[in-house]
Amino acid sequence: MSPTLQTILTLVIVALAAALLLRSWFGKKKSPGCGGDCGAVSPEIKQLQAKLKR
Repeated sequence: MSPTLQTILTLVIVALAAALLLRSWFGKKKSPGCGGDCGAVSPEIKQLQAKLKR
């Protein structure tokens, strides 16, 4: 394999790895939990959480 081809392949692999890292850093973050539609949380707890956020 020629040195030029090796260099090109290496640069392509590094660019793909960098793109995947950037995508994971800047991608949409998922919030943990059920997102507010959880049936396990009672209405009283939801009201208390809303008061605490204010």
